[in-house]
Amino acid sequence: MSEGKPRRLLVPALTLCLSLGACRPASAADLADFKSDGCSMFPDGNYYGCCYLHDVAYWPGGTAEARELADKSLRACVLEITRNKVLAETMYRGVRMGGGPGRPTQYRWGYGWPFPYRKEYAPLTPEEQNQVAEKTRTLCKTFRLNPSTGGFVILVADVNREISARQARQICHDL
Repeated sequence: MSEGKPRRLLVPALTLCLSLGACRPASAADLADFKSDGCSMFPDGNYYGCCYLHDVAYWPGGTAEARELADKSLRACVLEITRNKVLAETMYRGVRMGGGPGRPTQYRWGYGWPFPYRKEYAPLTPEEQNQVAEKTRTLCKTFRLNPSTGGFVILVADVNREISARQARQICHDL
């Protein structure tokens, strides 16, 4: 084979690559609007707001350290509300075992991105961070103050739920 033949094949391959967009640098996929399933495969109790905050953290994903912090925060929140160490530890161990990024589940780390776009731990890119910030602003606009409790009403799967004002401010700093 002459050295000219591979070069002739390169031009059609490059044309195909460009037309399919396969050789462009990867850019962020579209982040889905935030949604929560509460405590996933666990009963939603008086600690529901803890699970909602945990879902907010899991939605965009990121580093392994950020996931560990989210899981520890869930454990601390459930313990603070219920004073039940066994429950808090059980929930913590459950999310540690089942919430990794490499599974195509609705409760995985980074579930807001289409699978397998973020199937590994990694810091969010600036473009991804911008999407998260914009979608979070949109989410925050849906929170409604409940004057009788001081908490915030959120709509989850067509059902009004409530999280505490402190929890809402962890998500929406301008509330």
